[in-house]
Amino acid sequence: MPGNDWNATDYDSRFAFVGRYGDDVLDLLGPVSGQRILDLGCGTGRHAADLAARGADVVGVDADEAMLRKAAIDHPRIRFVMADAVDLTLAALAVDEPFDACFSNAALHWMTEQERVIRNVRSVLRDGALFVAEMGGAGNIATLDRALRAALVDLGLHDVPVVANYFPTVDHQVALLEDCGFRVDYALWFRRPTLLAAGDTAADWTRHFRANTWAAVPEVRQSALADAVDRHAASLRKDDGWIADYCRLRFVAIAA
Repeated sequence: MPGNDWNATDYDSRFAFVGRYGDDVLDLLGPVSGQRILDLGCGTGRHAADLAARGADVVGVDADEAMLRKAAIDHPRIRFVMADAVDLTLAALAVDEPFDACFSNAALHWMTEQERVIRNVRSVLRDGALFVAEMGGAGNIATLDRALRAALVDLGLHDVPVVANYFPTVDHQVALLEDCGFRVDYALWFRRPTLLAAGDTAADWTRHFRANTWAAVPEVRQSALADAVDRHAASLRKDDGWIADYCRLRFVAIAA
């Protein structure tokens, strides 16, 4: 996935909530035994492994080498493919027949060329196949990103970029799915304030999920950046720790 340099180990430990919150999204696929399923943006393979345990024939695809390397180590019996969703084809996945379903968790919002991605997903699914996903929705991590940008300004680092994700409204995503050959059966936007790991702050969240921004800041200034991020994100500090201001969008679509 473009826009971030991923630490696969931290993703599976300190930020494991990202995967856990997608576990119940799998149930929206219904029974999967015997089905061929594409896990789009599979990361370290948590959900691909769950689908395989349920009897599915799974192919996990991701554009990040570190994520896929860990996925292959942790789940050696599952096939993982390195590919960019903007170039997704059956040939790129080295399969001959279209999939029975596509699942995606916490990945689509990294794919800013969304129309191209959705059309590619449709092209690798059979008619009637399900496309089930959860992604960041409108307003997702708005406070966290605003705090990071304000902190950069405080330090005079106006030119350091912060990745822009794709966080759509329900109406926008539904319209896009329908334009790309899907019929949407279910779509829901909701807030999900998420408690970070003990000891982690808003700055730690940005250090992981905005790693490329942090990499562009001189190391001697990163402590000051962390202090400034936490100051600007103070509203996210609660009695039991820091929260991330997540807003999510789930949908179930059928390849028409």
